Amino acid sequence: MHKKHKFSKKVFATYVAISFLFVSVFIVCVYFGFNKTIKRYTNLINTVAIKRSEEAREISFDKVNKKLEVMPAYGDKYGNVIIDSIQLNLPLYYGDNEEILSYGIGHYAGSYFPGEGGSIILAGHNDPGYFERLSEVKEGDKITLDVSYGKFSYKVQSTKIVNENDLDSFPISEDRELLILYTCYPKGIGHKTERFVVYAEGDES
Repeated sequence: MHKKHKFSKKVFATYVAISFLFVSVFIVCVYFGFNKTIKRYTNLINTVAIKRSEEAREISFDKVNKKLEVMPAYGDKYGNVIIDSIQLNLPLYYGDNEEILSYGIGHYAGSYFPGEGGSIILAGHNDPGYFERLSEVKEGDKITLDVSYGKFSYKVQSTKIVNENDLDSFPISEDRELLILYTCYPKGIGHKTERFVVYAEGDES
């Protein structure tokens, strides 16, 4: 009886060890598989609770020469992107690395600022709370960039789906104010090789 009791303890301990191993592997898989998505939603909550109340450095804009004299720091929130047709109002940050895009919409640092008369390139994730509905934007829709030094309106001229490596679809123009917004396409989990792009020009109306 003593031996049988001892054997049962060993079997029980083995089952516990195996169960613990399987649970640990499962937790690791879930963490690495969904960590990015969880981080995005957590950061979105933090953005609503904290980032919106933060004030970026004061930007100085020369209206005569149409040039920023003092730029926002990389990572600063300096405005909002508003598209009424899809009920979108999102924070706009200077820069477009992964961390910044987890907060809101990122402004490609190699492009111009609103009002400067050149191309403005903005990127956002296609997740809920970001650019999920960007593909619903239609020609003629209005886009407003409400930034710290003024409001700038644009009218959508066209949209298209391009390959992620098609750099020609993101032209940097110096002589006309072209607003370009893009996100991964189609919606869903996993790496996407296509981008949905919206092109809009300054709307004086």
